[in-house]
Amino acid sequence: MTRVTAQGSTLDIATTSPTPVYRTAALSDLADVAAIETERFGAQSYPYFALRQLFDLHGANWLIAEVDGVVLGHVLVALTPDRRAWLLSLAVTTNRCGRGYGSTLLAQAIDLCRRHEMHSVLITVRPTNQSAYNLYKRIGFQWTAHEEHYFGKGEPRDVLEYRLGH
Repeated sequence: MTRVTAQGSTLDIATTSPTPVYRTAALSDLADVAAIETERFGAQSYPYFALRQLFDLHGANWLIAEVDGVVLGHVLVALTPDRRAWLLSLAVTTNRCGRGYGSTLLAQAIDLCRRHEMHSVLITVRPTNQSAYNLYKRIGFQWTAHEEHYFGKGEPRDVLEYRLGH
């Protein structure tokens, strides 16, 4: 609440809080998710049409971070019948990195997977993406495999896994 005084009268004005909100994604978030994907992953980003189809399959498990109604990050979770979860994407806008949004999204995604009794959570990461590696290692992910052409020629990825113990 902000108090504003003008010409002898005082008026209380409700202000929006910079506190982040973490919530389940909605179809109306897809444009923002696509924009963050493009900003963060460029040519390797999910195009809108793929996000739309993935949302139909897995959107109930996608999480969004927003501040003052502005989407600033997401984690796209896919649960599989063999009780493994894949994090299809985890991204926070460049200007909001380093503030804990990604860590919180990741922790909430792991909690969601635990509630759904998944055995493990997997994610791929570019071997040269040290900041992502540091985040995943700090949370408890471990390296499980390397694929030299995961996303095609010249696009290697390491597969990291977080075991849930179910």
